[in-house]
Amino acid sequence: MVASMVTILLQLKPLVDPNESDFRGLEIAQDIGRTFGAVRESAGRFIADGETKDLQNLKLFGSKFAADCESLKANIEKPEKKVKEVIDSLIGKSREYVGLIAGPDGNGKAGWDEGRAAEEQLLSDSIKIAMSQVRDYYLGVVVKSFKSLDTQTSNSITGANIILGLSLVIGIALGILIAKTLTRPIQALMAGSEKVGEGQYETVPVTTNDEVAELTIAFNLMSDKLRQLDEMRMQMMSEISHEMRTPLQVIKAGCYSIIHAKDVTPLTTKQRDAVGMIHQATNRINQFVNSFLDIAKMEAGLMKFRFEEANLNDVLNPLIQEAQLIAQTRQIALEFFSTEIPALRLDRERMSQVFSNLLSNALKYTPDQGRISVRLRVLHDCDGISGGSSGCVRVDVEDSGVGIPKDDVGKLFSKFYQAQNTPLVNEKGSGLGLALVKHVSEAHGGTVSVESEVGVGSTFSVILPVA
Repeated sequence: MVASMVTILLQLKPLVDPNESDFRGLEIAQDIGRTFGAVRESAGRFIADGETKDLQNLKLFGSKFAADCESLKANIEKPEKKVKEVIDSLIGKSREYVGLIAGPDGNGKAGWDEGRAAEEQLLSDSIKIAMSQVRDYYLGVVVKSFKSLDTQTSNSITGANIILGLSLVIGIALGILIAKTLTRPIQALMAGSEKVGEGQYETVPVTTNDEVAELTIAFNLMSDKLRQLDEMRMQMMSEISHEMRTPLQVIKAGCYSIIHAKDVTPLTTKQRDAVGMIHQATNRINQFVNSFLDIAKMEAGLMKFRFEEANLNDVLNPLIQEAQLIAQTRQIALEFFSTEIPALRLDRERMSQVFSNLLSNALKYTPDQGRISVRLRVLHDCDGISGGSSGCVRVDVEDSGVGIPKDDVGKLFSKFYQAQNTPLVNEKGSGLGLALVKHVSEAHGGTVSVESEVGVGSTFSVILPVA
């Protein structure tokens, strides 16, 4: 805006600045007219009284008249030849006029006669005519300048608008650049905090030297401490799980021996029920131990997969049949919509774990008389799936359960994390099932995602690349 205003002022200055040559010429032309009037007034007094003072004034104003004419010539940048000649003649005539009045003896009154009076009148008229020509010339120049005011104003405003537009573009570009420079470390910090919330303890790079840098350093220290604590917890849990395996096997073997013993007194109904509960609890703990160890191996990159070409229908069918038997006891409608699909490279056992966990969660969080649907279909557009150039297969497990709050969806596949509305169901899980689903799906080059609405239900989707 400042540049625009300066442009307008610079372009309009020659039209309105009195110090510019055209205006200055008109002003000086008017001054010499007033000065010549003072010359004639002094001449009249000198002729009438013959006073020395009047003679001095006559010469003084005469010199000033000549000096103004010289100044008029000096202030004109490009005067026309005719005007210059007129100004030169003015200077000569003014000196001739003063000499005529003063006379050779310096006594204007004593030597004054009709001849000199006529000559004085002729010189005076000649000077007036010349001054009028000069004044008319510069008056015409000023009028012409004002006539061009509209054009100059339009041009100056156009130039100012162009400068203003360029300034606006540059300002916006600089603003975006500065904003990105300021917000980039904050965005990196936000992304790092989200990853920490998901259990990924990564270091955020420090790119500034301000308060944000100090905050980033503190965040990195916190993230490193959390990572160390998580590693310690995982190490401790891994050791505990290893230690638990042997006694769990002993307990299971003992339960089996008690139930199937032949040479002892038969168990009562309460005793059989108690042993059965111990056996079920042992299986549940054993399943938790196995899941935890599997996840620990996957995170450490030590899990070995046995990939082979397989049809996903063959993996899903027995799991669906088993889940349907459980669903019938609670009047839950479980439907399987299958189709012909190409072969995939799978680890059958691990992929069975994936869909067993998804079906188990669907049954757990779906109320009685609810609905569960499993859909299998082929996709040709597999953006974001490595090795999906030949297409991919998508499996959707949809339920009409309690749903998942939006704040929990992003953290759902983290270890030990459970949604806030899990108290709405009787059974509680370990928080490892979905973490296992994510690791196994990604190990197969696929992805897992979830869409959910509280009170409506959830849909878990597993996408796997075609072999």
